[in-house]
Amino acid sequence: MDLKKSLTLSDRIRKAVVDVVLSSTGHGFPNIIRSNNFFIKFMWIFFTILSSSFCIFLITESILSYFKYEVTTKTRVINEIMAIFPTVTVCNMNYFTSIYSLKFIEAFKSEMNAKINPLSTLFETIAKMHSKEEKFTFLKENYGDSLDKLVVYCQYNYEDCNLTDFKFFLHPNYGNCYQFNSGFDSHGKKNDLKYAMTTERLSGLRLILNISVTQKLKFMNPSTGAVIFIHNHTTYPMMVDTITLAPKTETSISLSRTFYESKQKPYSNCDAKTNDMNSYNSEYYKLVHENTKAYGQTLCIHQCIQKFFIENCDCFVADYPCFYNSMPCNLTTWQNCIGIAFQYIKKGDYLNQECEQKCPLECQRMWFDKTVSTNEFSNSMYEDFLQEYDGSDSIYFNQSFDSKDFAVVNVYYGNLGFISVSESPTTDVVGLLSNIGGVAGLFLGISLLTFVEILEIIINIIFVLKNRKINIVD
Repeated sequence: MDLKKSLTLSDRIRKAVVDVVLSSTGHGFPNIIRSNNFFIKFMWIFFTILSSSFCIFLITESILSYFKYEVTTKTRVINEIMAIFPTVTVCNMNYFTSIYSLKFIEAFKSEMNAKINPLSTLFETIAKMHSKEEKFTFLKENYGDSLDKLVVYCQYNYEDCNLTDFKFFLHPNYGNCYQFNSGFDSHGKKNDLKYAMTTERLSGLRLILNISVTQKLKFMNPSTGAVIFIHNHTTYPMMVDTITLAPKTETSISLSRTFYESKQKPYSNCDAKTNDMNSYNSEYYKLVHENTKAYGQTLCIHQCIQKFFIENCDCFVADYPCFYNSMPCNLTTWQNCIGIAFQYIKKGDYLNQECEQKCPLECQRMWFDKTVSTNEFSNSMYEDFLQEYDGSDSIYFNQSFDSKDFAVVNVYYGNLGFISVSESPTTDVVGLLSNIGGVAGLFLGISLLTFVEILEIIINIIFVLKNRKINIVD
């Protein structure tokens, strides 16, 4: 028998929802509706609520974990059979070493000696300040060692070096310095970088340095020796640590490399586009790019600090790198202005509000790990043998050789490979979706298609509302 029954709107909507729920991929709700036994229905309600609670809790934890932007650090050892040799910058430890410095120092020696404690280095510091005044700048390269005086002997990969391979670098604290394997020769022309293929101590760079100082200048600094900076050819020398070379000592420096790449914002504070000069509209940022081969935040912050000194004291602090066209501060300016400016920078928010905001942190870094060992250099028999040598390069040997005036350094790779350290997100978008899907499937048995079922319910309700009345043949 056919029976037509007219259903109300609410009944039709309820039926449309129930039909979809009963065929749902989620296991809890269909069984609640389907069960006729009160105990079984209660059991399904209890476990569905319990599973839903665990599901919501774990999904919330996954989302919160994702927005913590934590990273996983991966360390790998990469082997190579050939590696670019680093740039080696070498300087005499004393700023004033030449006979050209004598007249300059004598001009104010008698005046300053009585006022300065000899145990301090203040006299040499004041002398450096005076030497950088505008009226003396034409002599700036004459205060220290010339290349052929400082570098007595150079050997790389068992072959004698050509002194034209050294590029001049004026260090604000050590004066005349010279760079080996900088990518430029002594005339400023580009040349090919040197490679290392062995790890023997004597197969790298071997330098014998004449660290002597004119006798009448030795009162200025009780320290004698040389300093060496080992860095990548794109790195500014003042951004790496210093190794000192003692007189009458042979220093061997074994190198290994580490490359570190941080994950960019928001996973860290670094910016991925610091290699592009036009990425940031910052005066300090662009200044570093214009004057160096590679950007570094520390060097950028130094320019920010120097700009503060220039604006407030009309000079820059010569102990720090400065790319601005300005004059270095003298003693009077230091006493009247620089000290106060330093205190303001330390106490105020200038570094955070001005410098750090306009100097982004680079994501990629590289450094050399160094193992330093020393042994005594020279003996009386060796000195006699040197004095008998009469070759064309014997200028420092066949006169009055004093081993205390010499320091030797060997720079070489202890390992041609390198350590690569990189970061990756602990939870990325794919991982987040996988976690949510896994938790939802484990506790409720639902998947992405379950959301299609919700869409199906919405569509059915729309059709019910469109057709206000439906006839059901029973």
